[in-house]
Amino acid sequence: MLILFATMTGNAEDAAETIGKRLKKAGHDPVTVANIEKHAPASLAGKTEPVLFVVSTWGDGEPPDEALDFWSDLQGLCAGSLDGLLYSVYALGDSGYDEFCGFGRKLDEELEKKGAIRIAARAEADIDYEEFVEEWSNDVHAALQDEVAS
Repeated sequence: MLILFATMTGNAEDAAETIGKRLKKAGHDPVTVANIEKHAPASLAGKTEPVLFVVSTWGDGEPPDEALDFWSDLQGLCAGSLDGLLYSVYALGDSGYDEFCGFGRKLDEELEKKGAIRIAARAEADIDYEEFVEEWSNDVHAALQDEVAS
């Protein structure tokens, strides 16, 4: 499993590391946690293992700086480019802003447009993101168990 994070303040990286540890403990191994800037969307095509995205929102619903190239490249892919990719999004934001979790929402929608298959509902975590990590990790684990069973 690959967990890609995009952050400006470090919260998404911390959440990604915690999620990775929880999923390893649940039996999903290996789990690799990496910065999204080290991956290109096209490199995800044909992946058989799930990819989880743990991303924050910056400014007015925008991606963090380290995700700008990934986001631009993802938007440039043709429909169907990521057919069959299993994914889910854990979005972090601040509900004090109009575009709460805006980048996470946009990323989720764009991945689906490119043919990726959502395995667990997108989580939208406010500033107290730690509260949602356990529940979302459990949702992802259950979805993966269901995927294996079918």
